[in-house]
Amino acid sequence: MAKHVVVTPERWLPKGETEVTAGQHVPMVVWGGIVGEEARVKVVHKGQNQARAIFEETDTPSPHRMQIPCDRYDPCGGCPMLHTDPEMQEMAHRSRVREALDRAGLDDVGLGAFTRSPRMFDFRHVVKLGWGWSFDGKRSKVGAWGRRDRRIVPIPKCNVAAPVLRRVMTSLAHHSIEMGLVPYDPISDEGVMRGAVIRASSKTGEVLVTLVAGRIPKKLDELAERIAQDNGEVVGVWVHVNMDEGNGLFHADEDGSIGMKALTGRDWIEEELDGIGIRVGPGDFYQTNPAMALPLYERTLNQLAPGPEDAVVDLYSGVGGLTLLAARRCGLAIGVEAVEGAVRRARESARRNRLNAEFIAGDVQEELPAIAKRLSHPLVIVDPARRGLHPDVREGLVEMRPRKLAYISCNASSMARDLAVFREAGAIVHDPELFDMFPHTAHVECLTIVEFEVEEARRAPRRKLLRKG
Repeated sequence: MAKHVVVTPERWLPKGETEVTAGQHVPMVVWGGIVGEEARVKVVHKGQNQARAIFEETDTPSPHRMQIPCDRYDPCGGCPMLHTDPEMQEMAHRSRVREALDRAGLDDVGLGAFTRSPRMFDFRHVVKLGWGWSFDGKRSKVGAWGRRDRRIVPIPKCNVAAPVLRRVMTSLAHHSIEMGLVPYDPISDEGVMRGAVIRASSKTGEVLVTLVAGRIPKKLDELAERIAQDNGEVVGVWVHVNMDEGNGLFHADEDGSIGMKALTGRDWIEEELDGIGIRVGPGDFYQTNPAMALPLYERTLNQLAPGPEDAVVDLYSGVGGLTLLAARRCGLAIGVEAVEGAVRRARESARRNRLNAEFIAGDVQEELPAIAKRLSHPLVIVDPARRGLHPDVREGLVEMRPRKLAYISCNASSMARDLAVFREAGAIVHDPELFDMFPHTAHVECLTIVEFEVEEARRAPRRKLLRKG
């Protein structure tokens, strides 16, 4: 029988839960708790190293507690801070970034401004779906991966997804189940569907659907046609084959490319950044919350302050949004990205917008040495994946000694680790600024400026002439 206890959470954890240590034999992780709020919780698990509990009620609710507007809050778990107001979410983000900096030995580094998202709901312009079986193993289910055991939780009314995405994912789920397209099992190599990535343009409302499957039966062509017919906003449906075990949606080839096959329509939608058209394709990275992309990117460039004589190097550049914004201000902008399709579309966007930007397809750790030889102390932007910078990249940047480095990250722990390396190498680490790119989640985007001491004078960038075509 579950045990009920009264506790007061003391700190926020990296996944948006809270922790209680006072009076406990082992730390207790509380789902739905608020730091400083005394509450009655139900203990659902007690192990040797950790206990887990779920908030039930409180006689003295925190002024920051909000009514939860979602009936899938607990099983889905995608919005762990949905029970708190924006003020508390900011405090939680600040506390987690503060802890990460302190653990890395950067306790003297402060925290800068916090920029809130203009929208707390309907802000997501990309959703990821999975396919799985019901508890009895008889019915297919389509939705989010649940927080407890990764069982699929249908989310047809997801409050944070753009309305057009709710319509498209409901249509996709309905037709795939009706057509008998069952979940794929990579161990037995049976079934079809693994997942889907659905992206909507905040500029045009157009939608691009990328299916992920273990195989490509003819039924997928029919599924694509049904989705497109149901939803006029859908301009393209593509499929990626992934037979690997594990939770990753995409499988990269040996050359780093992510193979796609057209089912119907075109392979891009267009976003806009301050008048610059940016094409985004299947498998490409672009900010989940487009309304926050421009504030983050403008602040990044304002802090770097590039001029006509400067070169800006954008590492992990994706489809080139920030690179192209930089190209307006500097003599030469260079983007480096491993996904070849994203590089191809970035080059197209540069030509269409008549901007002097060069894009290199390749791994950053392999391309950085050549860039360092070509340019002396350029301005550099890094926006790595959650794991942070590869050790070779950290070492390469220390050797390159960019005049200024802008570090963008959604993982405070890996960011702090990398910043500590730069500090050890003699760089000045400025206070990170926070951007609420993902309301109601435990994730926050950070922008940190790092300055290296540079002795020799910078030279003018070597311009690259844009070829027609």
